Order: sequence, then C-alpha cells, then structure tokens
Amino acid sequence: MNTQISASRRMATLSVISGFILAVVITIPIGAQSGSDFVLALSGTYDAAENILLVDVSIENNGGDMQGFNIDVCHDEGILDPKAIFYGPEIQALNGGSGPAFIFSYIDAPGGIVYGVVFSGFGGNEVLPIGFYRQLFQIHYDLVAGVTIDTELCFCNIPPCNTGNCSVAETIIVIGGQSYPPELNCFDVTSGDFLRGDANADGTINIADPIFSLSYLFSQGLEPTCLEAANANNDTGIDLGDALFLLNYINGMGPAPPAPFPVCGVDPAGAVFGCGNYDACP
Repeated sequence: MNTQISASRRMATLSVISGFILAVVITIPIGAQSGSDFVLALSGTYDAAENILLVDVSIENNGGDMQGFNIDVCHDEGILDPKAIFYGPEIQALNGGSGPAFIFSYIDAPGGIVYGVVFSGFGGNEVLPIGFYRQLFQIHYDLVAGVTIDTELCFCNIPPCNTGNCSVAETIIVIGGQSYPPELNCFDVTSGDFLRGDANADGTINIADPIFSLSYLFSQGLEPTCLEAANANNDTGIDLGDALFLLNYINGMGPAPPAPFPVCGVDPAGAVFGCGNYDACP
C-alpha cells in the first residue's frame, strides 16, 4: 500500500511532540558525519476515542543542508497496525508550499514502515538546513484490538522483501548528494502511570530531581527511566526549563507540575512515550 498525505499537526510530548521549526538558507554542505550528526527521535499521543496512536518523527540535523531522507520505523505487528503517513510543516513548505518532489511511502513493509522523501525535482535546490525539526513526518497506527500499549518503536533498516509493495532502502539522510546513516535507537511506547517531575523515579519530588535532570542534560548522567516524568513542565521536551521549573516549585516560587501530579496517573493529554520502566507508583 502506498500512502502519501500532507498535513501539519501539533503533538504534545516527550509527551506528545508537536509542530515545528522552519528556515531555509542555501549554504555549501559542511562536513557531514555519520551517526551523531543526525539524531532521530519519536514522540506521540494515543487517541483513545479513535484507538489511534499518532507518532511524530523528529530530527536534530547537525550535518548540513538536508536534501532528502529514507527512514524505516519498526514496530510489533501484534500490537500496532500502521494506516497512514503524513509529512510535517517544513516538508509541506518545500517548493513554494507544494511539498516535496518525490515521496516513497510503504506502510506494509515487513515489520515496519518505510518513508522516503526527495525534496527537489530535476534542477531544484530545496533543502532543510541545520536545525531541529520536531515533526518531520507523522505515522498513524491503529492499536490491535484487545491489547494494551506496552511496546517499543525502533528506527531500523528493514531488510529487502521478495513480494509485496515495499522498499529495500535503509535509513539514511542525504546531504550534498551523499548518504549518511543516523544512529538507530528505540523508544518505549506505554500508557503506564507515572508522577510528573519525578526525574529520578524514586516516588517523591524534591531537590534530587532537578539535580538528576541537570546531570543527564549536561554531565553525561543517567537517562531518566521515565522521560515523561522528567518533562516537569510538560512542554515539548526535556531541557533546562524542566529543572528550573522544578526548582521554582520546590522553593515555593512557581506552579506545581501538570498532571499526573501530585499522585501517579496517566497523562491526560494521552502522552505515551518514554515511561517503559517507572516502578515508583503504588
């Protein structure tokens, strides 16, 4: 099945991640490197009424002017059933708002989805420059009936297939006409309970939590076992703002963290990413 749809949609998280950033400049490609110059991430929400998981694919591009990409996302076929892929606002803005020149979209590849995009046609020079793109594209999954959300999604390289309508392209980013493989990571998908602000997952909110977050962000400290919990201000990611938010709250100078707080629960906005191992709830 070949699906290509354009849409820009806000999502909440680390907690539903949304929208995104846009800028176009023409520069000479600078020494793009493999792996860490291209950081792919996932975020999303679960729409219980429609039984749909909405997943945003983002990229931190530090490698140069991006001319296109092919990204494979693998999932558990016993839990998730992909239905459509929508490209995000920066992709929509290419070529004067008409979108990318070519799209290769496969939602029925074995074990995952394959999404390839070429920004420009012959003679074109459309690029996405260095920067963070929060919604490169969005995947819609149905949740298989009778199961709960407790799985993971992984950036991957889907192997070649002999039958069906599927791609054999591995996950790559294109800079200056050259392909670069990004790091391939997995992301937990769960609807489990957690306590917002409890970055170190010990079941309480105190000064140790902003210290834990700062260590993770700036001193190569441990990653929070529940990224949702570490997103204290419930914005679009984990950053310095979360530690400052908690410090203000703990010292009586700011508001309390948004729900779930002050007791454990699920995110009322439907956030489902990053709490694969939070054991501090009763």
